[in-house]
Amino acid sequence: MNGAKFVVLLLAVACSGCFHSPQNYPGAGGENIDPSHYVDAACPDLTGQYDGRGELLDGDATAQGWARTRRLDNVFPFVSAEEVSAIDKASRSETGRFQYPKYGQVSRVSERIFQSRFTYPNGKAEIQRFSFEDKKRFVCTGAEGKIAWGGSSKGGRSEFGPNTSDSMAMLSLDERGDLIYEKSTQIHMSMLLGAIPTGTARHFARYRFKRIR
Repeated sequence: MNGAKFVVLLLAVACSGCFHSPQNYPGAGGENIDPSHYVDAACPDLTGQYDGRGELLDGDATAQGWARTRRLDNVFPFVSAEEVSAIDKASRSETGRFQYPKYGQVSRVSERIFQSRFTYPNGKAEIQRFSFEDKKRFVCTGAEGKIAWGGSSKGGRSEFGPNTSDSMAMLSLDERGDLIYEKSTQIHMSMLLGAIPTGTARHFARYRFKRIR
């Protein structure tokens, strides 16, 4: 038996008792939010003007080290790739770098549709329209609650085998009216063509975008 095969065998034996954590997003079953329980629930009203740079309130080591701020134009669900491109184009500085919005003005179009007008330091502005109308995907837990959504993916792999992942995002307002954005991701790692789970890596972060008015 060569060295590489021996290492793989040792890993297989060591991880034979490893498991993946349960998926964590609305509709994934288990203790997760059940969208069918909130079909008639109202959504929180996100209307307001917020600082374009969010500050980290809590997070894992990665967030604490490399993601202590977040752009406001990167917390709402995008409708299309064209919308992403328009936001990127508006946010570019003269040197080609992406800029944080100075602020975003969020308005309510209907019960489950909002839009935000982002204004950038370069003087440009862009409007993003985002919809929570799909009640199986986007869950509103009440006017004083949260808007939550997420899903799973089978893409990705490591040197030992394929990975799957799931993620969830949530928007809410705190007692001061600031916008709170929460993001969590789980990466479920496997080896030997996915036959043996080797554990789950978890990432999370929570940001606050201060209300301007």
